[in-house]
Amino acid sequence: MRIYDLAGKKLPPGWVVDEHGDPVTDSARGVDIIFKRPKELGGGLAPVGGTEEMASYKGYGLSMMAHILAGTLSGSSFSPVRVKTQRAQDPDDLGHFFLALDPKSFRDEGEFEDDLDTAIDILHATRPADPARPVLVAGDPEAMKRGERLRDGIPVSDALADHIRAICARSGAPYLFG
Repeated sequence: MRIYDLAGKKLPPGWVVDEHGDPVTDSARGVDIIFKRPKELGGGLAPVGGTEEMASYKGYGLSMMAHILAGTLSGSSFSPVRVKTQRAQDPDDLGHFFLALDPKSFRDEGEFEDDLDTAIDILHATRPADPARPVLVAGDPEAMKRGERLRDGIPVSDALADHIRAICARSGAPYLFG
């Protein structure tokens, strides 16, 4: 949301809702609702998927799973049960959850990796609905963006540059970007 705001871009509908449950697409208003306004005024982040048409119920389920594992299980203040006791001056008490699986516990060594490579190859070979947009798997967009950034540099909006300049000025550090 902050990145959209610094770039002056509209938020996709379904990311943030106002106190009436209506979608907010103005990124500055979204930042205000999420980070600045008192929570009791309402509004907030929508579940992954945002709207029912975009499968928000699945996002709600994923959000609850993350909340239960990282908040409730750990007893962190991320949980609405605990956050009521946290004061504004208290440090953040964010919960985390990590899970490590060893494929060798389930299958012979190398079988999982071979099947995963095959699954990725099948997905990459799938005919896309739009030929200009190939079927991607996790990590593909990031790898493409990395190559683009290495080739062309990292774009910085005027608003972000101003924000960085202000931080440099407050800290006495030189602003070294173009």
